[in-house]
Amino acid sequence: MNNTRLSLTLSLILGFTLSIFTANALPYSQRMAQSQMTRSSAQISWDYPNGLFVESILKVYDLYGGVTYYDYALNYAKATINVTTGKIGTKYKFTDYTLDNINPGMFLLDIYKKDGANQYKIALDTLRKQLEKQPRNSLGGFWHKKIYPDQMWLDGLYMGTRFYAEYEKSYNNGLGYDDIVKQFTLIHKKTYDPVNQLNLHAWSASQTEASSFWARQTDPFIGCSHEFWARGIGWYTAALVDVLEILPADYAKRQDLIDILNQVLAGVKRWQDPVSGCWYQLIQYDNTLISNGKANYLEASASSMFTYAILKAVRLGLISKAEYEPVGKKAYEGLIKNFISEDELGNISLNQICKSAGLGPASDTSRDGSIYYYLNGSDAGQIVSNDLKGVGPFIMASIEFELSQLNISSNQEKNVSTNEYKLGNDGNSITIQSNSNMLSNVTLYNCKGQEMISRQGHDLAYISIPVSCCQQGLYLLVINGLVMKKVIIRS
Repeated sequence: MNNTRLSLTLSLILGFTLSIFTANALPYSQRMAQSQMTRSSAQISWDYPNGLFVESILKVYDLYGGVTYYDYALNYAKATINVTTGKIGTKYKFTDYTLDNINPGMFLLDIYKKDGANQYKIALDTLRKQLEKQPRNSLGGFWHKKIYPDQMWLDGLYMGTRFYAEYEKSYNNGLGYDDIVKQFTLIHKKTYDPVNQLNLHAWSASQTEASSFWARQTDPFIGCSHEFWARGIGWYTAALVDVLEILPADYAKRQDLIDILNQVLAGVKRWQDPVSGCWYQLIQYDNTLISNGKANYLEASASSMFTYAILKAVRLGLISKAEYEPVGKKAYEGLIKNFISEDELGNISLNQICKSAGLGPASDTSRDGSIYYYLNGSDAGQIVSNDLKGVGPFIMASIEFELSQLNISSNQEKNVSTNEYKLGNDGNSITIQSNSNMLSNVTLYNCKGQEMISRQGHDLAYISIPVSCCQQGLYLLVINGLVMKKVIIRS
């Protein structure tokens, strides 16, 4: 195969993949994971940002391998769960009844399935018991926290329902599925604005209660907050996609959530900034919105969540690939261009993250859900770098993008050759077996198109090539100069 043809074919097959890898062949998911692990060292507090980040680390491990990633996650479990009693440690209090504390259960579910230690199951059962006792409004919706009576926030759907769904699937025969769907249908009915195609940040069933001072007192959208906060909608869309991945395909009410997801993502698509591909802090405005001298801005955590949700929904077949895949890929390019910086050591950072935002409680009336608050508030007005509420979703968005780049269609391969090949890959060697005894040469290229290893056969049925010397990452295998297959080499 001549160099010109090889370069052209590599470009056609790998496409944008070439630009998501660095000179050392690491994709952005791994680069961000490693950079943040270096910055954060070990996690020891049970809270949702830490849980979110460690969950993303496990996703990197599941795709690429690497004992460092797994050990980091396992050490977080060891630091937060008592080995003898299964008691959840630092910062967890059952009777606070905060959905935020349910969210780290997602990483722990994964750890328990991988490790099997009994203390982790005890902790998981504790979180499930919290959901049983969690206060609800009169319509059956979970309170976001005990300090927020009768309030449902979009954030809470991410914090609680994903764990709820996975636990029910794994340990309770799906008995809670209807209740999970009800959480979504209720908040969607109350907060979705069909004109703007967006969901308001929160809804209170008791709008006159002191902690709901921020709530609208009259229709339309009585009890709702006043603005469309991008990260709140980001949490919501990611929750929908993740729960839909968990629910069985034949579950009767699954279509209800698919319909909501398509409705929500239509609005997300509508409000994507056409230039950057990203989304603004206050999603229905651009940077011409100015409050107290501070302009609305492109926000990294929400943009990462939307990118993740869109690309994953495409992968799962929940939305139109033709309509949404270009949206997701443009968004991912926007994440890299607008939010990523690199230091002199090669560590990367995620910038332009809203530090925090919420509503109330009664003791803090500055958190009123106004435009002024989201751009100037003591918490919402802070724009920071490497907050885990952004880093975790960025890693997850990167994983979804990298998965999309690994998806060579069967038609692409069949058009190159009619031979069928069986690949094996144990991390130390790649084996290729042909059903037609036509193996004559096999070459492995890195993502930059550089030849790494070549093996010549004599029309053999089987060839093995050692790859233990290769760095982990994405490679292209060329068989007989014609058939190209993507392979991941894991450490």
